[in-house]
Amino acid sequence: MSQWNKVTPAKPCVVCGKGDWCLVSPDGQVSLCNRIESERRCKTGWLHGSPAKPAQPRQVPRPPPESALDADAWYNAVRLVSKVDKLDAWADKLGLPESAIDVLGACTLGDILAFPMYDGTGAICGIRTRYQDGRKMAVRGSKAGIFLPTFHGDDEPLICEGPTDSAAAVALNFEPIGRPSCTGSEDIVVATCKRFGYDKITLCADADGPGVAGGKRMADVLRAARVQVRLVAPIGHKDLRDWYKAGATRQVVDGAWGQARWV
Repeated sequence: MSQWNKVTPAKPCVVCGKGDWCLVSPDGQVSLCNRIESERRCKTGWLHGSPAKPAQPRQVPRPPPESALDADAWYNAVRLVSKVDKLDAWADKLGLPESAIDVLGACTLGDILAFPMYDGTGAICGIRTRYQDGRKMAVRGSKAGIFLPTFHGDDEPLICEGPTDSAAAVALNFEPIGRPSCTGSEDIVVATCKRFGYDKITLCADADGPGVAGGKRMADVLRAARVQVRLVAPIGHKDLRDWYKAGATRQVVDGAWGQARWV
């Protein structure tokens, strides 16, 4: 009780009204009165009152879960009003054929370019967007998925990264499976390979540290799923789109990758 305060004539004991002998707790909720008894006998008096309850932490309400996007409905609605001239302008900006980004299902909303993303069953699960300043985002509520051509053909399958590398793969006469980034979505890629009946596939990793590391991990996952893989990278360029823009053709690509080992 060494920290308790002594009463004074200016601040007398609230129990006996006197300005001496008594003490009051630091929070002012308990008095130790030396004149008036209570059931709580103390060495030098009697306790009166109750200590203040510790303040309860303020309960911050959790935000409601973000509602899932109906990605298929969003995409089909925007695709209907997409402007061909805007798509042409984006193709020029990206250095890709307009037909290649169209095959990837690209559409425009104002000046924004959008690509559908697919889950392992082939359903649209999200929308990736690209802005004029280079920012890459997703429509709120999207789930990460892969980028696929709007139809399944007979071209050689190729796993690459992102929608624009996927469009470059289309321009080079591959059938792409575009991962949303250099890591993640391995289960969707495997499910898609199984769905299309691929038991052998080329995996093109971006030619940087994260790209190569992510490519090796994806290759390991595919091999564990009994899909044969050869891991390759663009020659002299960071990614497949840059290589295509620099003049790579299918003949050049096949020649560069011809010695890659299948495992």
